[in-house]
Amino acid sequence: MPPTPLIIGAGSGLVSAALFASAATSSALAGFLFYLAPLPICLAGLGWGGMAALFSALSGTVVIAAALGPATAAVYAISIAVPAALLTHLALLSRPAATPQGQVMGATEWYPAGRLVGWAALMAGALAALLILFIGYDQETYRESIRQILQHSAFKELDRDGTLLTEENVAKLAAVLARALPAAIAVVWLVITLFNLWIAGLIVDASGRALRPWPDLNAFELPNGLVVVFAVALAASFLPGLAGLIATGLAGALLLAYVLQGLAVIHVYSRGTPLRGLLLATVYLGILLLGWVALLVAILGLAEPLFSIRERANRNAPPPDNDDSTI
Repeated sequence: MPPTPLIIGAGSGLVSAALFASAATSSALAGFLFYLAPLPICLAGLGWGGMAALFSALSGTVVIAAALGPATAAVYAISIAVPAALLTHLALLSRPAATPQGQVMGATEWYPAGRLVGWAALMAGALAALLILFIGYDQETYRESIRQILQHSAFKELDRDGTLLTEENVAKLAAVLARALPAAIAVVWLVITLFNLWIAGLIVDASGRALRPWPDLNAFELPNGLVVVFAVALAASFLPGLAGLIATGLAGALLLAYVLQGLAVIHVYSRGTPLRGLLLATVYLGILLLGWVALLVAILGLAEPLFSIRERANRNAPPPDNDDSTI
C-alpha cells in the first residue's frame, strides 16, 4: 500500500484531535471548532479511502490519550473517531449495478445515502443511551446527577441571591431536562455528524479527490425497516425508567432522519413552482423556530414510501436545478 493514505490519515487525525481538545478552552471560536472535529476524518476517508479514515481515527485517539488521558480518548473514539471512520467506509462501498432480473450492468451502484443516514441515526441513539447510562445507572441516580449539574453550573453565577434557582425550581428543571436530554443529545450529534460528512463530500468533490460521485440527495430513501424501529422506539419512549429514556434518544434521532427525507420530498415536489425559494426558506425557518413544522415534515417523510410523492412529482416536473443536488 502506498504510504500516502497513512500520511494523510496521521495528519488528519492530529487535526481532529486538536479540534476536539479545543473544547478545553473557553473561547466561543474554540467551541465552534470542537463541532468540526469529525471533518478531518471524513475528508481523509472520502478523499483517500477507508484506510486513511481508519488511520486518522487511530492517530487522533492516540494523540488524545497522550495529551488528555485514556478516559477522554475513549470519549473521543466512541463519539467522533469511530463513527466518522465507519460512515466514510460505508459511503465508499460499491457494487456493479444489476437489473431486476439479476443481469450485471456496466454502471457502479454506490452505497445509498439513505442507508448512510439510517446508520448515523442508529449510532446517535446508541450514543445517547451510553451517555444516559454513564450519567446514572437508574432513573433516580440519573435525575439526581442532572440536578447536581444544574446546582453547580454557570447558571448559579446569574442567580447569586438564589431567588430563581431555588431547590424546588432546580428539581422541576432537572425533571424536564432529564426527559429531554436523550433526544437532544441524539439530534445534536446526528446534525453535527451529517453536517461534517456533507461538508467533507463537498470539499473532496470540488477538489477532484472524491472517490465516489456526488449522490442525488433529493432522491435518498431511508430503509423501510426503520419505520418499524421508529414506531417501537416511539412507543417505548413512554415507558418509565431508563428504558423510556433510552428509547427517547433513538426516537429523536430517527425523527430527524425522517425530517430529512421529508425535506427531500419538498425539494422534489416544489420544482417549477412559483416562489420556490421563498417556500423552501419558510420551511427551513419553520423547522428551526417552530417544532410542529418539523413534525409535519417528518410525517411527510414517513408517508413517502406509501404514496411515492417524489415519483409522481417527477413525471411532469421540469429538469432539476443545479442546486438541488445539495438540498
